[in-house]
Amino acid sequence: MDDAALVRRCLEGDKRAFDELVQRYRDRIYGMALHLLGDKDLAEDIAQEAFLRAFQRLTLFDPNKGSFSTWLMTLTTRLCLNALKRRGLEQQWIVEQEDETFELTELGEDALSPEEKWWAAERRLVIRKLLSTLHPMQRAVLLLRYGEEMSIQEIAQVLQVPVGSVKAWLFRGREVLRRKLKEVGLL
Repeated sequence: MDDAALVRRCLEGDKRAFDELVQRYRDRIYGMALHLLGDKDLAEDIAQEAFLRAFQRLTLFDPNKGSFSTWLMTLTTRLCLNALKRRGLEQQWIVEQEDETFELTELGEDALSPEEKWWAAERRLVIRKLLSTLHPMQRAVLLLRYGEEMSIQEIAQVLQVPVGSVKAWLFRGREVLRRKLKEVGLL
């Protein structure tokens, strides 16, 4: 069953329909929050808040204006950016070494030697640290583009900014990240 049908069922009073939506998106929402915030506990709180707000505001979702996943990602991203502002975490972003969203199995763990696994884990850690130094909007745009594979138009919709701003943040974020990767010898 597609998301729009689940939303309709939920609006008709079927609580299990919303449970299905939560099951579908909980890992993506938590992952996005963790990458933007860098704090597991705060990411969990924000993910829960995103689903709570989505449930409370489900009547505001319009399938003619976009997908449920984009709408939910919008809620999550805005909550994360607000949390960053509120708590001043832009410069205090914590890199979690045991990040479940970056499993080696995604890289074909079976094909890697123990040394290659270690180097892959080290590269991911360095990249996360470098991402943490970016401006929050650059980090958000990069994560939505490459982590969530969203189009530039979808990112603009999620962040509620013009497409030109998304393109600028994406360009600047890639350039800064590329420069920093060269500085540490990963490019």
